[in-house]
Amino acid sequence: MTTLRKIISRDLRTGQTTDIESITPDHAIGVDDKPKLTGWDFYRSIGSPKYVVAPMVDQSELAYRILCRRYGADLAYTPMLNSRTFVSSKVARKELFTTCPEDRPVFAQFAGDEPELILRAAKFVEDQVDAVDLNLGCPQGIAKRGHYGAYLLEEPDLIREIVTLLVQNLKVPVTCKIRLLHNIDDTIKLARTIEAAGCSILTVHGRTKEQKGQYTGPVDYEGIRRVREAVSIPVFANGGIYEYSDIAKCLEQTGCQGVMSSEAILENPALFSNRYVDPHQLAREYLDICETYMPPDIKFVKAHLFKILYQDLSAHEEVRQLLAMVHEFSALRSLVEELMSRRNEAPPAPTKGWYFRHTFEEQQRQKVAAANLLKPKSQSIFDSDYKVTQDLDTGCLFGNE
Repeated sequence: MTTLRKIISRDLRTGQTTDIESITPDHAIGVDDKPKLTGWDFYRSIGSPKYVVAPMVDQSELAYRILCRRYGADLAYTPMLNSRTFVSSKVARKELFTTCPEDRPVFAQFAGDEPELILRAAKFVEDQVDAVDLNLGCPQGIAKRGHYGAYLLEEPDLIREIVTLLVQNLKVPVTCKIRLLHNIDDTIKLARTIEAAGCSILTVHGRTKEQKGQYTGPVDYEGIRRVREAVSIPVFANGGIYEYSDIAKCLEQTGCQGVMSSEAILENPALFSNRYVDPHQLAREYLDICETYMPPDIKFVKAHLFKILYQDLSAHEEVRQLLAMVHEFSALRSLVEELMSRRNEAPPAPTKGWYFRHTFEEQQRQKVAAANLLKPKSQSIFDSDYKVTQDLDTGCLFGNE
């Protein structure tokens, strides 16, 4: 079994190396020789999860994971963690990774292109999670610039090296999340390579890395099914889930063991419960959880409220504007209550939810709403909200669904 003595960080684009030997995890690198469960045995040991909360930058933090678990989620992932930042910054490790006894099973997802550095990062959390996941699905520009996520999909040798090193040196199983390549046969070949390297669970997003934002398009369940049939490990399907009824269709068409949701569950954290829960109740409950497990930045909380309360905020632009400008957590609850009182007085007209924000009709509605504000458009609450969304987008928040 491989044991690392020294880590040399190498930038694969420039060839520059950095000695980070002095940066040590909280315990020695290396694992016990006791056997660990993998594949189907591992999947069954964590309860055969069917409803999965995706890894989402700045959004699948502990408080939100707990909220989703209370409404039916069987498994949740941490936000995507940049391996280089996680290794080099104690502050990042403290703020970006948190868990608690209620937060199980949980997978920690890491992104990067340097096998040893990813291992180093994973070593910090292996005793607190059920598995470590490799991000091979983020399609955003920041992933392209950083050479990770979906921009590694056409480098199977590097992927094999990363997965093999993690499998050989971690105490917990290794899982991976990918997107489809343009050629399904290439995707199947990659999936088999990942499985052969020791991956225990594979998540497949049924779109290519080019299908994002307003170019998202329909999910390819047939492509996911082809991958599922080509491997012998559990597979989660990702993409195209908006409401509970979509889950059965997805599982039937793909044959997968579970479904992973990101964008839909951001709008409706009770998605997996198969029942309607008032968004204001969900917002209040989320704020209650935050009182105990406060996210590292108020922008995380505000982004959740924008999505959960999207329809009501769309009908009350002035409240939306106030929410965008809030910088203190204590003010958020008052705004939620104010929005609730206004809805009771005048329920909002039906509008499509946040999940459909990239459709042409929704973009046109938002443009009209922004143009009707008294302030210049550049200062409108829609732009403030949209800027928040885009700031998170650069961290590949929307790349996972």
